[in-house]
Amino acid sequence: MRIKRSLVLTATFILACGLALPASPAEFKQGGKAWSKHHETSLLAEPGPLAPVVSTVGFAEKLKVREIQGAWLRVKSDEGEGWVFQGNLASEKPSLAPGAGFTTVDAARTDTVAAARPLAPAAQGYAERHGATDAQADIDWTDAEASKLTPQDMVAYMSSEQKGEYQP
Repeated sequence: MRIKRSLVLTATFILACGLALPASPAEFKQGGKAWSKHHETSLLAEPGPLAPVVSTVGFAEKLKVREIQGAWLRVKSDEGEGWVFQGNLASEKPSLAPGAGFTTVDAARTDTVAAARPLAPAAQGYAERHGATDAQADIDWTDAEASKLTPQDMVAYMSSEQKGEYQP
């Protein structure tokens, strides 16, 4: 069972990296415009995923491209200036916020009580039919495995496998 979970976690991680494909480098030009694609996009002190955050910008905020360094762009906003991985930017202003239409409640408007509520009876039945009845044990195992990874381990993996911001 642990091997199956490990494979599922690995596949999920790889899929998530694949979904975060960067835009074509030709889309962004020095002196041109870009827009943030996330509710909160971090502007970093240097071009790297572990760099300190110097500022943040909101969804669909217009940015000016100051410099391009591989898959990283140094941008300027009203809030400040910093580096952003191009996969977090759009070359045209996005019209829908991330996840629009997928949820009925904005996560920022919920609380821990609502987030920790038990599964609905239908969801519980589905979990039982598919052998997923010990969710807490799965969460504990996932947390234990994740705590073994350091940020440097993750950067080394992403770089060696050319994932996310390390794609050529």
